[in-house]
Amino acid sequence: MSESAPVTRYRTVLAALDPRISLSAQLRALFPLIEVEMAAGVPHAAVLDDLAAAGLTVQRSTFAITLYRWRKAQRSAARKRLNAAASTGDIARQSTHASNPHPQPPAPDAIQGRPRSIQTPGDLRKIRDMRVDLEALRREGLANRAQSADNNPTKRNES
Repeated sequence: MSESAPVTRYRTVLAALDPRISLSAQLRALFPLIEVEMAAGVPHAAVLDDLAAAGLTVQRSTFAITLYRWRKAQRSAARKRLNAAASTGDIARQSTHASNPHPQPPAPDAIQGRPRSIQTPGDLRKIRDMRVDLEALRREGLANRAQSADNNPTKRNES
């Protein structure tokens, strides 16, 4: 009887690993393959059966926790790559618009993490942990003042 394709792929990856590494490390090496299977609709139980057939017996809870942590790390790494790409894009945009005396900067929120209302102690903790970008706050204020002056020319002429 021939074994399934996922079992063969899992065995190939496991054979390339140092046998002394932890079960979690072995799972992390297999997760790119496992994610493809799960994206195709293969349930966790079937993946665990395939892992056992490949020689890696894993408890369901260990698998779930390690998968959660791996996915969280992948999201964090993707977010960092996206932020790095955005910051290099901002620098490139600023250098190409050097001839413009009033470039339009991206409009991020100057205050990040601000709760909409204070109803719980958690909302107070959010206020304590807010990140305030002073430069963005300054740009926001200047833009608001310029917009206010454009919308109400009589006040500008009276001053």
